Amino acid sequence: MAKPVYQSGDSIKEFSRFGPVFMLGAGQTTLLICLPAIVEETGLGYGLLTAMVALGTCLFIFTSPVWGRISDRFGRRKVVQAGLFGFATSFLLLAFALHGLSSGLLGKELAIGLMFLARILYGLLVSGLYPAVQAWVIDDSEDSNRMRSLSRITASINAGRFIGPVIPAVLIDQGSLFPVLALVILAIPLLIQVSILTTDKPLEVKQEKNSEEKKQFRQMLKSLWPVLLVACSVTTLFGLLQYLIGPILQERFSFDGVSASRVLSMLMMVAAFSTVVTHLLVSRFAQGRLILSLKVGSILLLVGSFLMITATLLICLIFGLVICAASIALLTPAYTTLASEQVDQQGVLTGTLSMIHTLGYTLGAILAGLGGSLGIQLAEVFCIFLAVLLLMISFLLVESPKRRNC
Repeated sequence: MAKPVYQSGDSIKEFSRFGPVFMLGAGQTTLLICLPAIVEETGLGYGLLTAMVALGTCLFIFTSPVWGRISDRFGRRKVVQAGLFGFATSFLLLAFALHGLSSGLLGKELAIGLMFLARILYGLLVSGLYPAVQAWVIDDSEDSNRMRSLSRITASINAGRFIGPVIPAVLIDQGSLFPVLALVILAIPLLIQVSILTTDKPLEVKQEKNSEEKKQFRQMLKSLWPVLLVACSVTTLFGLLQYLIGPILQERFSFDGVSASRVLSMLMMVAAFSTVVTHLLVSRFAQGRLILSLKVGSILLLVGSFLMITATLLICLIFGLVICAASIALLTPAYTTLASEQVDQQGVLTGTLSMIHTLGYTLGAILAGLGGSLGIQLAEVFCIFLAVLLLMISFLLVESPKRRNC
């Protein structure tokens, strides 16, 4: 295992790593909540806008591993810079398109084209931000505190998801343009700070041929496939649950569309808050108990999922969501730490994990859509199946690196 190349304890550097992750979470929730207002202001179809948002997210699947390799070769800071530049530029283009369409400055086709261009830039550049920060933190962590450091990343992105709904709540009365511009204004100073950072340096990685890199990648998949399967199962299940909350609120609790959206935004804030609290309470306990954390998190996710899909009272739905969110805060740093202890190329690993996370959420959306077409009960069956599968993998297939090397 390569030695850390960064020195810990620098508060400015810490903010430069966790701040961009916070912005990533805030951008996700802010844009999601702004979509109904954008539909009303522009007259564009909701399906078109959701396809635009999904395009940027889907590109993560293809570009995250590439950025991981780039960060291994040229350093983490440059990739974080590229991610923040892409974040600010994409939302600035989106804001310009919204203003141009509402003011008549741009035609409908040109405005839509700019919106899709903004999301393509987002998918191409921002996809490297999260894996680069993960690898940066791994580089700067000793084995004894690695999981605690990684859990801070999970807490940071969920803190962003928690604060994100506050931005449109305060500014949406002025129009959807203002929350979007607020994200740009917040991202630019962070980009400047990361750009003037001088403590980062490229990693000293030997230049290898493509065939050798592919061989190492295959070896990584061969040794880590149970952990990677856990990552895919967790994100698929949680993504499916998030997509199901809206239909559950409407069908089971008789909320109309607008009311369901309002309740959903509050529930997402509760979920994000739960992950932050879980990080604060259990990060010390989980450190050094990775396998136990994985098993406990799997059990909690099964219990929370069951409560959510069977809830007949809103309080039960909320309680189930809190348990699920807490389990994610426990599971994500646990399986990331397990994987990082078995490989040297941390950028490749974190890029692969980011790709798997995006793939998982995409699968969750597909399963939710299939369940919506054939009946919500089918989607609920998918939830239980995924939760049981995750439990079996955690208990039967995942081993401690020390045990594996014996």
